[in-house]
Amino acid sequence: PRHAREAAAAEWARVLKPGGIVVFTDSLQLGDRTVMDNVMGNFEKMNEPHYGDYISTFLPQMFLDAGLTCDQKLV
Repeated sequence: PRHAREAAAAEWARVLKPGGIVVFTDSLQLGDRTVMDNVMGNFEKMNEPHYGDYISTFLPQMFLDAGLTCDQKLV
């Protein structure tokens, strides 16, 4: 759920030493591979009720809101 993602980002910001690095790896977001955008939501129907919200969340902004610096997003 969104609140759990936000809480995790806030916890990373809290425990990370100054100058430290968080490496976050997870599934694709909408727009990462635009050819897949029209089918990515299908996973939500099978298994994960929070997936639709997750793939539409702009994760770099979530990290910024938690006080972290998002240097790059690699796909």
